Amino acid sequence: MGFIKGALFGMAVYAVVQHITKKNLITGRSLLDDFLERAPTYIEQVKDISNAVKEEFIQPSSQY
Repeated sequence: MGFIKGALFGMAVYAVVQHITKKNLITGRSLLDDFLERAPTYIEQVKDISNAVKEEFIQPSSQY
């Protein structure tokens, strides 16, 4: 049973990697290329959100 689970997991990982790295016919770019291009903006958004959360824990707002 462990062999079958391992084989199924391996096939699923292979299919995901193929899908992520497959080039689009129109743009010639893959999902991974698009994600790597947008990664810096995602990082900045996460930093902004984390700073807002830190400030909220330091000085809670008077919503309650």
